[in-house]
Amino acid sequence: MTNLPDEFTPKQVAALYSLRWKVELLFRKLKSRYGLEKFKTGDEAIAELLVTAALLTLVVNRALLAVFLEIDPGVEYPEERWAKTFRSVAQPVLADLALALGHPLPNLPD
Repeated sequence: MTNLPDEFTPKQVAALYSLRWKVELLFRKLKSRYGLEKFKTGDEAIAELLVTAALLTLVVNRALLAVFLEIDPGVEYPEERWAKTFRSVAQPVLADLALALGHPLPNLPD
């Protein structure tokens, strides 16, 4: 059952639902692994910024994971453990980067 126009074929509808499910899983991952659920705001601009920051964190995380896998393809990095490890080092790295660029230290929750 869908509210799409009749011109969409069943195959197209299935593909759209598949993409929607991937988006749902991505947001679940952003909430559980990247701290998006910790931020509560009613301000649309702040919410957009927080989602963007979480997405950027995910992109950097996956890019670094790809580098490590390229260096040693025989090693497995379970996604959950990798995300937890990345989060544990991301804040000190961000603080060092801020200092190196002459910016104040970011005030980030643990």
